[in-house]
Amino acid sequence: MNTQAETTQQDTKADTPPRRLFTLPKFAERHNSFLTLSALTNQKFKSAPRKSSRGEIPGNGLAEHGAFFTVGRRVLVDEEAYFRWLDSQQNGGQ
Repeated sequence: MNTQAETTQQDTKADTPPRRLFTLPKFAERHNSFLTLSALTNQKFKSAPRKSSRGEIPGNGLAEHGAFFTVGRRVLVDEEAYFRWLDSQQNGGQ
């Protein structure tokens, strides 16, 4: 017998489309009208805050939006999160 909570959880899983995750090269190829692999790699490198000899350098915000995932050595891009970040950049980076 399914409880109401289990039924609701199963319904939510069925209604939610799977995340669209791509490797960096595939994502760059898919969106080659405005993005190159080297630009995407640079965005990944600058996504989280990092330290330099002058102090901490803030990230570009992609890490906060959850756009990148690392599975082993493979880096994946969440397409929806990436475009949410891109939209936020159009509104003054907020």
